[in-house]
Amino acid sequence: MASQATGTLGATLSVSATPLVDVFASADNINDFQSLIYVAVGLVENLGEFGRTYQLVTFVSISDARTLKLKGPYDDGTMQMTVAYDLSDAGQTILFNAVNTVDQNTYPFKIVFVGTNAYFDTVYFGAKIMSYRIQAGAANSVLRALVQLDVNTQVYVGDV
Repeated sequence: MASQATGTLGATLSVSATPLVDVFASADNINDFQSLIYVAVGLVENLGEFGRTYQLVTFVSISDARTLKLKGPYDDGTMQMTVAYDLSDAGQTILFNAVNTVDQNTYPFKIVFVGTNAYFDTVYFGAKIMSYRIQAGAANSVLRALVQLDVNTQVYVGDV
């Protein structure tokens, strides 16, 4: 089967209103995410990017001056998302309320892509909801909110 590119059009992002109790105990496989109830986040304009990145660890031997490179600790990313500001939307309200609560909760998220391989159409992860910032812009702008999600669990790819 030939490879094919897939667009983002039609993708949905959903959040569970119930935070993960213990991120290290309650989100250790994809089944823990699939069994949750999610609320769609409306009016998403841009999902941003996320995914694992390793820190570079280097060592330089004084005998040959060669720099050896190793993979160090990893980070599953920070997702900078843009939505049209609408606090009447249930999903956006969850994001807004989580930002305005001083806690250490990690919330479950689900992204569903359209037109991909049937098994790889859904992404699950837990994230800290770090910001929900209103972007007013100019007179000809749409009122937006910039949302920052810091991924705090493994990213799982699977089916719905």
